[in-house]
Amino acid sequence: MRRKQASASGLSRRKILKYGLYGGLATSLPPALWLSGCAKQPRAKGPNVILIIVDTFRPDHLGCYGYSRNTSPNIDRFAADSLLFENCFSHAPSTSASLASILSGYLPHETKVTNKKAMARQINTLPVILQKHGYKTAAVVSNFVLRENRGWEHGFDVYDATMKQRELNRKNFRERIAEHTTNQAIKLLKRFRKDNLFMWIHYQDPHGPYTPPESFATLFEPSDKKPRNLKLKGISSGRGGIPAYQKLGDNRDFHHYVSRYDGEIRYQDEHFKRLIDALKKSGSYSDSLIIFTSDHGEGMGGHDYYFAHGEYLYNSLTHVPLIIKYGTELAGTRTDFVQHIDVVPTVLKILDIEPNPRLRGCDLRTESPADKEIFAKMETGMVKDKFKFSILADGFKLIHTPLYDRYELFDLKSDFNEENDLITNPAYRERREDLKVRLKRICKEDFLRLGTIKSPKLTEEELETLRSLGYVK
Repeated sequence: MRRKQASASGLSRRKILKYGLYGGLATSLPPALWLSGCAKQPRAKGPNVILIIVDTFRPDHLGCYGYSRNTSPNIDRFAADSLLFENCFSHAPSTSASLASILSGYLPHETKVTNKKAMARQINTLPVILQKHGYKTAAVVSNFVLRENRGWEHGFDVYDATMKQRELNRKNFRERIAEHTTNQAIKLLKRFRKDNLFMWIHYQDPHGPYTPPESFATLFEPSDKKPRNLKLKGISSGRGGIPAYQKLGDNRDFHHYVSRYDGEIRYQDEHFKRLIDALKKSGSYSDSLIIFTSDHGEGMGGHDYYFAHGEYLYNSLTHVPLIIKYGTELAGTRTDFVQHIDVVPTVLKILDIEPNPRLRGCDLRTESPADKEIFAKMETGMVKDKFKFSILADGFKLIHTPLYDRYELFDLKSDFNEENDLITNPAYRERREDLKVRLKRICKEDFLRLGTIKSPKLTEEELETLRSLGYVK
């Protein structure tokens, strides 16, 4: 049975407590006030909230999403005990922009967060909101772009960004492997076992280069497939071949790289089990709100794009897993189209905290309307066409590349891999023009209105690392 939904009408006492008189008279307040709240917040009584985000995770490489290889037995068991969304989409094919939308409920062009631009302190993120409502907040992150002093730590009582490992090909790129991420997460679960807790756990695996421990590296190595050799590239772009940061020696075989990616998933899955076991041992698993997703996908050859992300808005990069457990309330599988900005309002509704009325997202406990608009933005320094925008509604997806004023149109219900571009098909002219208007409108909307964001100055080491990633020139 679904939990009764809160009323959307009127200005509730809780909304006044949270936003002051926001929604009417308070719209003239400075953004720092109406974004962060004006009054002391009441303590929320609710479950622990555990947000698990795995970097670069394609859902179609998980058993619970139909993959033939046994990459994810523990995630599959968790999914069987939860509600699985078959069609969830991120708002960016890169880590920083995507995670900013997950944590804030706002779109990339509103948060303005990129791998170079930090999260603004004025943004009322989920940890900021929950901290004000009496929750202890903790994060364990594992990707260099989530390092401290980039705004991610706002709202967290503990923000652990300790990364002692180095990537195979980019020695100045720090990271943390799943074993160490889980170790620290379990310590924090024990530390805050008596508190209402919001914890964000970010796993770097299976982000490339694909270097799982040896026992996992050969698990899925194909023995019956003829090698399919690709070009080894000298840059970070995955267009047309294997990007430089992904090189595994001189190996050029497509199948080898896919098998190593799957090995990374299987390795992370083992430590996902350890995390779930710790929650069960503490007695909090059955009544916690646990959300499992990814920031974005990974190119695996579609559209001649290999073992990278950040350069397109095709589903290979924006389609992500989403699995939610909340006691016995949520179960089964949903096929409606949902998005990452639905996470914040869902959490707040479950905790009986009124969401900011400017949030576009919906409570994931209810079915999404067919015409729901799902927006995404690509911004990268790796390629010439460094901006792309897309909108998905009614099962149709429109992608716009401003540099060439190029549009692509796909019917995802019959062509999920986006192989048949309908943009010149006269039968879809009305659909095409409608989506163009809607996309243009969203691009002009900015519900945060933050203005120009001054990000902390990057050190020379940080700049060099971002250059090696292809994020800056």
